Amino acid sequence: MTETHYTLPGCPVPIALLTDAHDADPAPVLASVRANAPALIAVAGDLIRGRKPTLGARMAESRNALALLTACARLAPTFVSLGNHEAYLSRDDLDVIRATGAALLDNSWTALDLGGARLVVGGLTSGYYTAYQRTGATEKTVHSPAPETGWLDGFAAEPGYHVLLMHHPEYIRFLPPAVELALSGHAHGGQWRFYDLLQRQWRGVYAPDQGLFPRLTGGVVDGRLVISRGIGNPAGVPRLFNGPEVVYIAGPRT
Repeated sequence: MTETHYTLPGCPVPIALLTDAHDADPAPVLASVRANAPALIAVAGDLIRGRKPTLGARMAESRNALALLTACARLAPTFVSLGNHEAYLSRDDLDVIRATGAALLDNSWTALDLGGARLVVGGLTSGYYTAYQRTGATEKTVHSPAPETGWLDGFAAEPGYHVLLMHHPEYIRFLPPAVELALSGHAHGGQWRFYDLLQRQWRGVYAPDQGLFPRLTGGVVDGRLVISRGIGNPAGVPRLFNGPEVVYIAGPRT
C-alpha cells in the first residue's frame, strides 16, 4: 500500500483521505492512519463492494467497511460522504454508518474547531445516490448524474476553512470558488497506470464516468482538488502499477 503526502498552503490540520474501500481488509489502512496520526479523517465514498440491492449492497454485510469506520472514529473526527456504490442504501443503512461514530454528510455540512482553526466540512453526495432515491432508476448512465448542488453556496459562505468530500473528481466543475479543499476518489487511479514520457507523468487507462485515458485519476488538480487512487478494487481486472493508496494532506511546516 502506498502512502502519498501532499503539502497544500493554508491547510490548517493534517488530514487523511480514504476512498474506494469497497469492503477491503482495513488492517493495512488502519496501521497507516495510526502511524500518521491525522487530526481529521475524510472517507470520500464507496465504502461497500456491491452496487445492486441483491449484490452485497447493505451496510450490515460490509463488515470490513464498518470496522474501518469504527476504528477511524476512535482515532480522530471522521467524516463520510456517499459514493456511487452507496446508491442503493436505505435510510436504515445510513443509520448503520452513523452508529460507527463517524459523521455522515449527505449533501450537508458541519463546522468544528480543530487545532486552533475553524473547519467547515461538507459532503457532496454522488448523483447516482440522489437519482436512485428520487426515481428508483437503476440503469447505468454514460456520465455520472449531476449531484444536488443547491446547498453548496451556503456551505461556501460559512466562515472557516472549507473541506468538501465529493466522491467524483469530475464534480470539480461544481466547486464554489470559496472552497479551499475538495477530496475525491472514484477513478481508482485509472485501474492500469503507465508513465507518459511526453507529459512526464503517470496516467490512468480507464476510469468510470471519464472513459479512456482520463484526466482526473490522482494527485492534486488546480491546487485544491486532491484525488486518491483508492484502497480497494471492485473491478474484475487487477490494478497494474497502481497499488492501494492512502493520502495525507497537511499545510507547510512552520
